Amino acid sequence: MFTIFNSEGLWMGVEMDWFNQMQTILDNNSIPYKYKVRNHLGQFSGRGTIRGAKGSFGNPTEQMYQYEIFVYKRDFEQAKYLIKGA
Repeated sequence: MFTIFNSEGLWMGVEMDWFNQMQTILDNNSIPYKYKVRNHLGQFSGRGTIRGAKGSFGNPTEQMYQYEIFVYKRDFEQAKYLIKGA
């Protein structure tokens, strides 16, 4: 089970293509991982969400979501090496 004590953040970004490529690399090498997807415009800001209060005009859709991948600390160096080789 992934916890804050036994996992480490491998990558964080907004590029969905790179996110998918890294998942494929980790899957092909049997490295367990966990990921989080955050939508910053959907965050609650007092009187509703940011998107509801201000709209999403001018915000690129490819940057709407932020992706983060975590791996076990014991697998971090191997995963980092594989990702740099891609």
